[in-house]
Amino acid sequence: MSQSSRFGWIRNPWVIGITVVAIAGGIFALSRQSTSDTTTVDSDTVKVSRGNIVSIVTGSGNIAADNSLDLTFQTSGVIAEVLVKENDKVSKGQRLATLDTRDLAAQVASAKAALDSAEARFTQIAQGNSLPSEISSAQAAVASAQAQLKSARENLAALRKPSTEQLSAAELRVTQAEASLQTTRDSASATKSKAEIDLSKASETLIQAQSRYQSARDDWKWVLDYGTDPTNSRRRLGDSEINGYRDAFVQAESSVRSAEQSVEQAQITVNNAREAEKSNVTQAEQVLKDAQIQLEALRNPTASNIAAAEATVEQNEAALEQAKANLDKLVVPGTESDVVIQQAAVEQAKQSYVQAQLRLENATIVAPFDGIIATVHVIAGQSATAATTAISIIDREPLHLDLKLSENDIVLVQNGDSAELSIDALPDWQQIGTITSISPAADTSSGIAAYRARIDFTDGDARVLVGMTANASIVVEERNDILVIPNSALLPKGTGRVVQIRGADGQITEIDVTTGLSDGIYSEVLSGLEEGQEIIETPLTRQETPGGFGRP
Repeated sequence: MSQSSRFGWIRNPWVIGITVVAIAGGIFALSRQSTSDTTTVDSDTVKVSRGNIVSIVTGSGNIAADNSLDLTFQTSGVIAEVLVKENDKVSKGQRLATLDTRDLAAQVASAKAALDSAEARFTQIAQGNSLPSEISSAQAAVASAQAQLKSARENLAALRKPSTEQLSAAELRVTQAEASLQTTRDSASATKSKAEIDLSKASETLIQAQSRYQSARDDWKWVLDYGTDPTNSRRRLGDSEINGYRDAFVQAESSVRSAEQSVEQAQITVNNAREAEKSNVTQAEQVLKDAQIQLEALRNPTASNIAAAEATVEQNEAALEQAKANLDKLVVPGTESDVVIQQAAVEQAKQSYVQAQLRLENATIVAPFDGIIATVHVIAGQSATAATTAISIIDREPLHLDLKLSENDIVLVQNGDSAELSIDALPDWQQIGTITSISPAADTSSGIAAYRARIDFTDGDARVLVGMTANASIVVEERNDILVIPNSALLPKGTGRVVQIRGADGQITEIDVTTGLSDGIYSEVLSGLEEGQEIIETPLTRQETPGGFGRP
C-alpha cells in the first residue's frame, strides 16, 4: 500500500502510537455526541483536533531459508546407515548417512600397502641395499602370487569337474541376487509412485492458483480502467480499496509463480525417481545375470569358459614369476633406469591411494553447514547413486521473506527498517524482522512493476515452516500532536481537497485545505483549518445539496 492509504493495527512495539490515534478517533466521536456549555454541536459534524498518525507499508511473501541444499552420495553403493530424520538439528561436519564402506576401506588399505611397497622398493633400488622388512614384503608378494595361482587352478578344475559344494554356493548366489532384484524393484517403484502423486498434487495447486490469478487480474484491470467496484460498477472505490485490489492481484501472481516452481521441482523429483529406478534395477539385474552365468558355467562349462580359466592360470603363473624376480632383485643394486621406473611407480601408487581415500570419504554425507534436516529420501539397505538426492538440509538462521512493493511504497522503506511479521495460519505468532536488501531494479510482470525488499528474521518456533506465507508491516513515518481530520470529511476539488462547514444560517460552505500524512482513516491538516473548528464529517455532493453551496 502507499503512504497515503495503508494502515493496519500494529502490535508491539508501536502499539502506543496506534493507541493515540484511537484516542483521537474517540475524541472525534465524542465531539459529535456531546454538548458544550455554550455551543450545540450538529450530529453530522466533527471538530478538528490533535492526534498522532502512523503510516505503514505492508506486504506479504513466502518464508524461505537463506541456505538450502540437496545432498547426494558422490559414489555408488548400498546405504548402511541413515543417522538423521526430518526436523533434526545438525551441525556443520556432522555425519548424516553412510554407505557400506567395507569394500572401500579394503581398497584404501590395499592402496596404502601398494604405496608403502613402492616407496620401499624405490629406497632399495636407489640405495642399493635391502632391509629385512623389504625382503619379507617381497616374500609376501611371492606368497600372494602363489595363492592366486592356486585359486585360478582350482577354478579351472571346477569348470572341468565342479564339486557339490561349489555348485551349492553358486546356486545360493543366484537366489540372493533374485531376492535383491525384487527388493530393488519394489523400493524404486514405491519411490517413483510417491513422486508422481506429489507431481499431480502440485499440478492441481497450480491450476487453482491460475484460476485465482485470472479473477484477480480481471478485477484489477476493471479498477484501473473504471475506478469502480468490479462487483458494483456504480460504486466508486476509495484509495485503500483500489490498493486492496492491486495487492490481491500481486499476491495471486506470486502464488502462481510459487505453484509453477513447485510443479517444476515435483517434475524433477519424478524424473530422478524414474532414472534411479532404471539404474538400480539394471544394476541388480546385472548382478543376477552374472550369478546365473557363473552357475551355468559350473553346470555346463563351454569351451570359451575353460579357455578363459586357462588364460587366468597362465597370467597368474607369469605374475608369480615376476614376484620371484622382484625378490631376487632385492640383493642387487638397481640401475639408473630402474630408479626412474620405480620413482614413476611410487607416484602412480600415491595417486591410487589418494583416489581410494576420496572414494571412502565420498561414501559418507556430512552436513555442509549448521541447519535442520528438511527431508530424508533414503533408507538403510537401499542402493544409492551419485544422481540420487539422499537428504535435503536447510539453514533457518536467519529466515527471510521477499516482499514485492510498488514504486510508491519502495521509496518509503530503507535498509535497516524494522518490520513486524505475522502468519495467518498461526494467529498467536509474531516476530520482528529487519530489511536487509532492496532490489535496484523492478521486476515487471503484466505491465506492473514491483520491487523486492528482503526481510531477515530469526525464529525458533518449529511451527514456522519454510514456504509459509507471512505478512509484514513496516512503519515508514510517524507524526505526533498534529491537526487531524477524518478522511471521510475530504472532498476532491481540482488538484486539491476541500471540507464543508455549515454556517449559522445552515448554509454549507467549502473550505480549501492542504493535507499531509494519512493512515487511511485520518489525514494531517497542514493549512485551511484550526483546532476546534467544526466540519461536516460526511460531506454532501453538490447534486445532493438543495440550492447548492454558499461562497467557497
